Amino acid sequence: MVKRYDISGMTCSACSSGIEKAVGKLDGVTLCEVSLMAKSMKAEFDESVISDIKIKETVKSLGYGISDEGAEPQKKTVSHDKKLFIRFIISVCLLAPLMYVSMGHMAGAPVPPFLNPERGNEKWFCLYQLILSAMIIGVNYEFFKNGAVAVFKRVPNMDTLVALGSGVSFIYSLVLTVLVFTGGTQYHMELHFESAATILALVTVGKWLEEKSKKKTGDEIEKLLKLAPDTVTVEVDGQQKTVSVREVKAGDTVVVRQGEYIPVDGVVTFGSSYVDKSAITGESLPVEVFEGAEVTSAALVKSGLIKVRAERVGEQTTLSKIIHMVKEAGASKAPIQKFADKVAGIFVPVVTLVSLITFLIWIAIDGGFNAAHSVTYAINVLVVSCPCALGLATPVAIMTATGKAASLGILYKDAESLQKVCGINAVLLDKTATLTEGKPSVTDVEAFGMDKELVLKIACGIEKNSNHPLAKCITDYAPEGVEVENFEYTVGCGAKAEYGGKTYYLGNIKLVSGLKISDNVKGRAALLSSEGKTVLYFADEKEVVALIAVADRLKEGSKRAVEMLKARNMRVAMLTGDEQTTAKAVADSVGIDDFLAEVMPEDKLNAVKNVQAAGGRVAMVGDGINDSPALKQSDVGIAMGSGTDVAIDSAGVVLVGEDLRTLDTVFDLSRATVRNIKENLFWAFFYNVVMIPVAAGVFSALGFTFNPMIAALCMSLSSLFVVGNALRLLLYKNKKFIKEDISMKKIVHIEGMCCDHCAKRVENALSAVANVVSADVKLKKKFAVIRSREEVDDEQIKKVVTDAGYSVVQIEVK
Repeated sequence: MVKRYDISGMTCSACSSGIEKAVGKLDGVTLCEVSLMAKSMKAEFDESVISDIKIKETVKSLGYGISDEGAEPQKKTVSHDKKLFIRFIISVCLLAPLMYVSMGHMAGAPVPPFLNPERGNEKWFCLYQLILSAMIIGVNYEFFKNGAVAVFKRVPNMDTLVALGSGVSFIYSLVLTVLVFTGGTQYHMELHFESAATILALVTVGKWLEEKSKKKTGDEIEKLLKLAPDTVTVEVDGQQKTVSVREVKAGDTVVVRQGEYIPVDGVVTFGSSYVDKSAITGESLPVEVFEGAEVTSAALVKSGLIKVRAERVGEQTTLSKIIHMVKEAGASKAPIQKFADKVAGIFVPVVTLVSLITFLIWIAIDGGFNAAHSVTYAINVLVVSCPCALGLATPVAIMTATGKAASLGILYKDAESLQKVCGINAVLLDKTATLTEGKPSVTDVEAFGMDKELVLKIACGIEKNSNHPLAKCITDYAPEGVEVENFEYTVGCGAKAEYGGKTYYLGNIKLVSGLKISDNVKGRAALLSSEGKTVLYFADEKEVVALIAVADRLKEGSKRAVEMLKARNMRVAMLTGDEQTTAKAVADSVGIDDFLAEVMPEDKLNAVKNVQAAGGRVAMVGDGINDSPALKQSDVGIAMGSGTDVAIDSAGVVLVGEDLRTLDTVFDLSRATVRNIKENLFWAFFYNVVMIPVAAGVFSALGFTFNPMIAALCMSLSSLFVVGNALRLLLYKNKKFIKEDISMKKIVHIEGMCCDHCAKRVENALSAVANVVSADVKLKKKFAVIRSREEVDDEQIKKVVTDAGYSVVQIEVK
């Protein structure tokens, strides 16, 4: 069983490391991962050996809070921030007069005579500092409580170091105060009450700023959460009412108005609108939806009103799944983090030992005559050391990057996949629905001695009876079909049927091999095949009288995506089950030289293995069940969001949108994140390697030293540096992911369209024109909007529209 828990009370990586060790040692627990950033724990255990209650008791025995994921409200995090801020304000209010009295007289500042040691009031001077510093310790008692519990549970943490540093300063000063009251007035100048108090105040403000900064790493998740409305409008028996989104069930009709987010995944049953899916896919252009169209949660309705029949609700919606995946990825651990975790696990005991050794060495150097000197250096070592920076170096960057990626339409399933992407040098691409749209459409209809309109009507009549994937292409393209009789389908060949007393055939070359095929027809068929199109032969009882070509159009950004991958010096290859001619045509059109055609799922798997055997680190990009073995075998599987659940489950990265150019962002953001992690780790190690010797007084002879107050400031700043550096990832901009290749827009006014079939037929005809990226037909307004990479000849536009059976009235350039 795998279960996630929320953990409270962790302050540094030593805490998370201690919990991992304790829970990981339990019998029956096979995996335990604790995320300091997400304040969560993932445990995999055998329920027949150990219970959920035992795991919780183990965590609680270490001094931490634990609850099932989501069981506790998030307000606790907010109240923790407020508590830190209140503690800081109170500490500063008490620290200001303490610092003024303890140091003001040395700077000549006016100090009340009864508190001025220079006027013989050493006892009141000491007592005043004792009272104020004790109050500050009381305000920040949690450092001492948590630090002591951690020591008793043998998992010392950052609180332990802070409590030791501040506590030793206070106790040492308390001893000197007793000596002052017993006649040793000379000791009043060696007090460290202000150091004890300042350490706590500075660490508190540092923790508060750190918490505020860490929250920003989850900003993208917060944005996603806000896309889910609390209430929705549902329609029951013609009556509309507002209910909680949790009450919506599959099958309910949800009413969504302009400016509202769609709360469910479903199908539009009424109305039409433009919806903005950018929050999920990262694609900025609104998409038109109409009756029968599928829509997903978190899409913003930009105009009008639509009614949606809910098909997936609650945790099953696209938005909920994305949020879950982003949280899972943010809480997971990257391989690069393992060494840092090992160091963090022994960091506090080692630092405590170094502090003790520092004290003893300086006692020996000073001959035992300057204990204050030795105590100061020992406290410096305790306070300046920072396990937090070490523990935050990786997870803060991972959480920030996965959240940012989600806003760009990319889902890294875990931190390991995010890191592995950085090392990829070979990309294998599936063809159908990856490079192409996966939705074949009619591109050409050529008749030889028979009326084209009649050909299409009979073809449509035949295909209405077929379940073949290509049948829908023809029924969508052709006008209303005629009624045929005696329909008969031959597997692997095609179909035949009777109309008007004659038998007609529609299928591949095998179906019509016994009929006459003229040289002209053969030549045209060969040409269409060379263009990567699937050719269907239409014949009567004697000969082939027409050709219908069907093709799966390339996705808009496929060619540019391949160019981007090649620019990264990656090997790019295509794998497809299509026959050789079609595969070559598609590969040539996107600029891929290396491809394999007519491959089965096991062939794709072997292709991945072969590249890996040659030293390649492979990313497999696919969308179907047949791609899943190769996705699992690859170093990183990348699935298209529109693909099957099996493919998505097999992948480490999911592209939510349809634009393949997002692949470039996958690699770019991964490299930026790994670079950021390495910077953080370097800083965390460099800081401790340099600052601990300085704090211990190793360079005191050269004048490089400081007091415990400066040590506390340095410790706080070191953590803030790591968090601040990771937050730079939020500034990442996908500059390359723009529709730079769409430069032309034309509006074509058309006469003759009278139904949805007409509109679809015109749309398919225009989409097949070279350089046309998209064609959007507005049936009611009688025009089509086409977007293209380059100038498209008006005569070519008129020709394809006329060939489809309609006429062009006017062409406008926008």
